[in-house]
Amino acid sequence: MSTHLTAENTTAADQTVVDDENGGLVRSLSATLPTALGNLIATVVVLVTIVLGIWSLVATWSGNPGSALPFFQMVVAGTVVSLNAIYARRTFSYVITLIGAILWLWVSVTPFQPFWQVLLQSLTVTLMLAGVVFSTAAVALSKKPRF
Repeated sequence: MSTHLTAENTTAADQTVVDDENGGLVRSLSATLPTALGNLIATVVVLVTIVLGIWSLVATWSGNPGSALPFFQMVVAGTVVSLNAIYARRTFSYVITLIGAILWLWVSVTPFQPFWQVLLQSLTVTLMLAGVVFSTAAVALSKKPRF
């Protein structure tokens, strides 16, 4: 009794890399933008962050902090989003960080029960920081040559 094995006929085009180190999300975020458009979008993000930060600072100093975004959250979210936008300006991969920061600011101004406030703030901060990780991986992937 003998066993007969035959090799599968596969071409290079049919082979897929199963253990790819970069997931589909990172690969989709690594698409490059034209330089002028990427710089313009990053500049708008930074300018909006500065304006909101100044508005929050003035409202806090004037003794009416309820009329603006919380100053601490605005400084942290603005710094993270602005630095990420500047670093990843050619890929727009900082959209996850931007969404996480907006959600964090929204959760910060919305009155929830303390348990839900802490839970939602931790989830949105985690989303924001995960966006930073995804964008740095996407920028690294966008700089690699594609064959």
